[in-house]
Amino acid sequence: MTPFEKLIVYLTNFNFSFFWFLKLILLIGMLFYIAFGVIVARQVNLMAKTLNGAFNPPIKLLAWIHLGLIVGLFLIILLAG
Repeated sequence: MTPFEKLIVYLTNFNFSFFWFLKLILLIGMLFYIAFGVIVARQVNLMAKTLNGAFNPPIKLLAWIHLGLIVGLFLIILLAG
């Protein structure tokens, strides 16, 4: 059986379920949230370059941890079920 025939068989036997719909909605939402996290990390880095202060390293660290947690959550949703 060729890969194209396997694809056709898979598509004809595909059962729509609420779980897949929910997963798709969550992944799309997480993509927007990843974009938000990237923008926040970028803005924090720009702020740190503009303002010199003692709180710059912890705030930058928090922004990067936040972005890492977002990406981790995206991967968990992507790999679930």
